[in-house]
Amino acid sequence: MKPLAVLTFAALLAAPAFAQPPQTPEEREARFNAADANKDGKLDKAEFISSLPAQAQAMADQIWSSRVDADGDGYVTKEQYMALRMGPRPAGQ
Repeated sequence: MKPLAVLTFAALLAAPAFAQPPQTPEEREARFNAADANKDGKLDKAEFISSLPAQAQAMADQIWSSRVDADGDGYVTKEQYMALRMGPRPAGQ
């Protein structure tokens, strides 16, 4: 992925953090549950994108296969979602 795109997406995800405290695990779980439109316990790409803050949705398509659906199965489980690091990657990753 292009470094500029990664930095832009990271900045978009980090921006809400400056305006509000970080999400608790309970808040992340509630966001997952709200996005799981068909209640199958996993999010497809469209459901995942709907779970993101509005300002991050435009960049979500670029990270879906590289960070979110890294195993390529077409969805992210609640466990995978809860483990996602929704900010910039540490150097070297």
